[in-house]
Amino acid sequence: MKIKLYSLIVLLLPLSFCTKDNFDNLDYFAFGDAHGFCLGNCANFFLIKDGDIYPDDMDRYYDSTLKFKSEALTTEKYELARTVIDCFPSYLLDHPNTTYGCPDCADQGGIHIEIMENGQIKRWHFDTNISNLPSKIRDYVQNIAVVLEQLK
Repeated sequence: MKIKLYSLIVLLLPLSFCTKDNFDNLDYFAFGDAHGFCLGNCANFFLIKDGDIYPDDMDRYYDSTLKFKSEALTTEKYELARTVIDCFPSYLLDHPNTTYGCPDCADQGGIHIEIMENGQIKRWHFDTNISNLPSKIRDYVQNIAVVLEQLK
């Protein structure tokens, strides 16, 4: 019970700081986590597009080859995942195509975001050790980790 309550608090706390005006013309928003040194399914990504959310159709993550299933998940899962768009920090838009910390350098995995806006792709990569991230994005990256756990 404590874990679920903590997850809910972590998920809802950043919502008070959300702004929905960060994107002008968002084609898609993909996010997930991946581990380079693992067996089996080592990538867990989701695509948000046109009001739906789709799970990945890949076992590994390579920066330029995101693949997703064609069948959307439930509306409830979309509503849960929408917070990663609604709360997207403008700080990240000011620093596109950036790696924060050292994702998966210590076999800890990494969190990744890829967006296409106005036909242009931007990517961000995050260490899962939150203390290695700038303080301006720590709550947001923690929120992504909670959302990913709840989407699994």
